[in-house]
Amino acid sequence: VDNGIKWRAMPADFPPWDRVYAFFRRWRDHALVREFHDRLRGRVRQKAGRDVEPTAGVIDSQSVKADAVVGADS
Repeated sequence: VDNGIKWRAMPADFPPWDRVYAFFRRWRDHALVREFHDRLRGRVRQKAGRDVEPTAGVIDSQSVKADAVVGADS
């Protein structure tokens, strides 16, 4: 995906794009997208024999340059 999902370009075996988008919007509005991500990350890390929660992070030079234009909550 180059810059986000193209909702109208969903694969043919998915439901209509507007139904998929409605589910996504509902999950996003109830913070479920973040919860799904965190649970999946925890399972993958646990299966790999690592701690469920990461203990370090990486910040690259592009992230540092963007600090003036990217909101703190992101």
